[in-house]
Amino acid sequence: RKAARAILRLAQQFPGDPGAMAPLFLNYLLIAPGESFFMAANEPHAYVAGEIIECMAQSDNVVRAGLTGKFKDVDNLVNMLSYTLGGPYIDAGAPSPTEAILRYTPPVPEFEVMIITVQPGERLTLPDLEVPAIFTTIEGAGFATTSNQEQSSNGEDTSQYSKLNQGRSFYLPPSAPPLRLMVGLSQRGPMKIALAHKNLHLDKPTSPLSGMHHESEVMSQSPYNISTRSPTHSGDEYINTVVSSDDLTQLNAKLQKQAF
Repeated sequence: RKAARAILRLAQQFPGDPGAMAPLFLNYLLIAPGESFFMAANEPHAYVAGEIIECMAQSDNVVRAGLTGKFKDVDNLVNMLSYTLGGPYIDAGAPSPTEAILRYTPPVPEFEVMIITVQPGERLTLPDLEVPAIFTTIEGAGFATTSNQEQSSNGEDTSQYSKLNQGRSFYLPPSAPPLRLMVGLSQRGPMKIALAHKNLHLDKPTSPLSGMHHESEVMSQSPYNISTRSPTHSGDEYINTVVSSDDLTQLNAKLQKQAF
């Protein structure tokens, strides 16, 4: 029944596109907030609805299979598909070391993703990173700094913080000072950020090697791909073939526009 509803929706969105029938021969998944899946190369997939965070290895080639007005290279598609069968493996992340930091680690060296939650009134200092990283605020608001903590003569924190709002992203160079996060006590709800960098826990994967855009496509020369649900909505739909202020006034007065 779910597959039938998906076919009707896709047929309305893409009239005459055979890709609308994909739910009949691919796995049709509903991913809950905080869940993810790892997808290997040469696996067809389509992102149907909702919001996700998608992290993938470098790629210069995408072969499209359907649900798109762009070129579909059928010959290459047929030759490159893995034709691997099996159900999906859903990864809910691993505490690293607490529930405030959930680690999503695929069994490949290119990348891993951390979902970090800071509650109102809390401060959180992340571990040192010797590799470059990118982080994006996906929910709520707060403050961040990478400067070493400074204190005045009376013990107050005099570090310069930058404001983090939903959708704002930053690049962290390798060996930068530890990232410190803060959320004011009066803030409604937690701040959540997604942090991506080279896989530093390859010996402790949270997803097995077996293995979305709205387009149904296949990644070629982009060996790996991981998608995780942004924990702000009730669920997302996928088709895939694989295991798919405590003192805000004072702080604002010190706030400087800076990139770290």
